[in-house]
Amino acid sequence: MIDELKGRVERTAPRARVSWVKPERLHVTLRFIGEADEGLSRKILAAFERPLSTSPFDLQVEGTGSFPPGRPPRVVWAGLTTGVDHLRAVEQEVRSRLDPLPVAREDRAYNPHLTLARVKYPDGIRPATLLAGFEDVVFGTVHVEAVTLFESRLSSTEPAYVAMGRASLRHA
Repeated sequence: MIDELKGRVERTAPRARVSWVKPERLHVTLRFIGEADEGLSRKILAAFERPLSTSPFDLQVEGTGSFPPGRPPRVVWAGLTTGVDHLRAVEQEVRSRLDPLPVAREDRAYNPHLTLARVKYPDGIRPATLLAGFEDVVFGTVHVEAVTLFESRLSSTEPAYVAMGRASLRHA
């Protein structure tokens, strides 16, 4: 699917600048924490030591869209359907574990999605043309058994994601 979308951008908006997420780097963000010193990092890791109360579940990837809606895209995403209520429960528990800590809080509602691309310069990209035919396609299902805490290490090419900790989902 990403290859088809890349081809569409190359054909319809050749001057656009788009960074596509490599398949092995696809992930769903539950919470962006921001920078943390060593002491805060230890507290964050401690918040993830015990299992989360949600049982493992399947999460279906279905449909596509872009942010912001109705304007030139900044993000191209795949939607999440079956299992999204479980994912929201996990996000709420992660939020409640992090709220006592001095980390950035998200003001907007949680909108789970799978980022496929970030658009740096949308010159000519039209979301309706780019995403035509992918609006309701089911791309697959993933079984969710844990949440991994990643550190993003920025570089001149692309960020490196380093796993720092992991919280399992509760097994019945």
